[in-house]
Amino acid sequence: MQTERIDLHYQHGSSDKVYHLQLETVEGTWSVNAQWGRRGSSLQGDTKASGVPYEEAKRIYDRVLREKTGKGYRVAEGNGASSPAISLGMPTKEFSGHTPELLTPIEEREALGFVPNLSWWFQQKFDGRRLAVQKQNGEYSGINKLGQIIPVDAQLAASLDLVEADSFLVDGEITDSKFYTWDILAHNGCDLGDQPYETRYARLTRLFQGVHEVLRVAETAMTPKAKRNLVARMHDIRAEGFVCKNRNAVYAGGRSGQHFKCKFVATASFIVGPKPDKKAADGHRSIAVYLLDDDQERFMGTVGVPERYRLPKDGQIVEVRYLYCHPGPEGKLIQAKYFGQVRDDIDRAECSVSQLKLKADDAETNES
Repeated sequence: MQTERIDLHYQHGSSDKVYHLQLETVEGTWSVNAQWGRRGSSLQGDTKASGVPYEEAKRIYDRVLREKTGKGYRVAEGNGASSPAISLGMPTKEFSGHTPELLTPIEEREALGFVPNLSWWFQQKFDGRRLAVQKQNGEYSGINKLGQIIPVDAQLAASLDLVEADSFLVDGEITDSKFYTWDILAHNGCDLGDQPYETRYARLTRLFQGVHEVLRVAETAMTPKAKRNLVARMHDIRAEGFVCKNRNAVYAGGRSGQHFKCKFVATASFIVGPKPDKKAADGHRSIAVYLLDDDQERFMGTVGVPERYRLPKDGQIVEVRYLYCHPGPEGKLIQAKYFGQVRDDIDRAECSVSQLKLKADDAETNES
């Protein structure tokens, strides 16, 4: 039973963040939970207190609220005025049997070459976390980017209950408040993977469109004019980018090279490691990040960590945005920024220098 909840937001300059706080009781004990991050992206979560008396939980709840409002956060909504954020649980490390299809990065000028080609459709590139959901025997299981099983949030499950299907496997992206779906691979015992994408998308639309506000079917631009308009709008709203889907393609798990993504900003997944000796005592609140170069860890530089984010631990994988990287074996990141994204759905082997966007634009990139 949720007793108190408050939703906060912070907007200043280019910052647009949310912070959700809950005071809850279960079987006579109390907990305080929080989720936070950039608006529209997947959120981090933390338990501030668990299994404590009400007085202690309330004290912690009020303290966190004071701290956030003191930093400029404003109250958006509270106590039942809106739904709580959708959260993602930790992966079980158990393989689901489903291998997600990954997109191949391309530059915008190359992606725009698909505009007049009617075989290609455009969709928004969502800044969330990859999530497929499987329904079997009335139960839901989530599948992350690595194909591992993860729990499905109760709020998401409640919205999926409204879909008129006994079983399905849908693929998409989860943010803090929406599940954006773009593909359906199985429906009521029928395997759809060998059907063209346009056929799968049509069935997905019939099943999921307008079912619940949490469930959204990815808007798809199919004509040259619609594709040009979508790209312009993605720039206007500062979206992460857009994707190019081959309407005739059957499903192919892994890096099949048949669908593409165009990101407006460069991002890559890095391994957190120890600071080099000359950086260890620099007094900065920062982390050292590394990438694999021929299976050896290569130091890529240090990245500042704003006070609002926890310092990631050595060995964790984090997402970092940057302007470019200098080419060459000693090249370092330029204008790198950390936005609080620790990834549990990225394999260490993916943290390779092959991800990098070089200043001279003379290297191809791989899935990040």
